[in-house]
Amino acid sequence: MKNWASLLLVTVLLSACATPQASISQKSSTLYSVQVSKSANQMMEVVDVQLTDGNQWASGSFRLTDASGKRNVLNTKGYHEFAIQVITPSLGFSPNQALISYRLETSGPVKSMLLELQSMPAPVEAEGRPTLAE
Repeated sequence: MKNWASLLLVTVLLSACATPQASISQKSSTLYSVQVSKSANQMMEVVDVQLTDGNQWASGSFRLTDASGKRNVLNTKGYHEFAIQVITPSLGFSPNQALISYRLETSGPVKSMLLELQSMPAPVEAEGRPTLAE
């Protein structure tokens, strides 16, 4: 029983210190959405979001929302998943990566994660859409 409790304690500590995981997708030419998953009891402060094509960099304004994107989030502690909505001006390049800078402690070091951008879905061609006559 004592070993079981020790194992449980170690598991809880490791999950509290786990690195957040994220993915980014492009919603339009100026809107990007980052989906973040982390431990619910872990704090995560997003410092900056930058987009790049490997040569050029651009920062965008961002806001934190719940996973659905409908409610703003001021403090990520208590959220297992949340989203970062990134809005950029029209870019003169096509970004393929995003650099998310964040902190896991209030005065802690800034960490970063480089994410591969999932391409924007191709638009549906007009010929493939049903018409009223069909």
